Amino acid sequence: MSDLTKDSQAFAAEILEQAGVSVTPGLDFDQSRGRQTLRFSYARSTKDIEEGLARLKDFMARR
Repeated sequence: MSDLTKDSQAFAAEILEQAGVSVTPGLDFDQSRGRQTLRFSYARSTKDIEEGLARLKDFMARR
């Protein structure tokens, strides 16, 4: 996502607010490169993951 933003924390907040999908800023895992990455968890049902991906797709289409 480095071509989209240099602030993964703000981008994660924007995704949560606008798409209703929670992602984790990479900064929580890597202090040097984490500002340009996001982390995703797939610890949900397949149906929930499909819904989340559809919301992310719509979110990205509006950017």
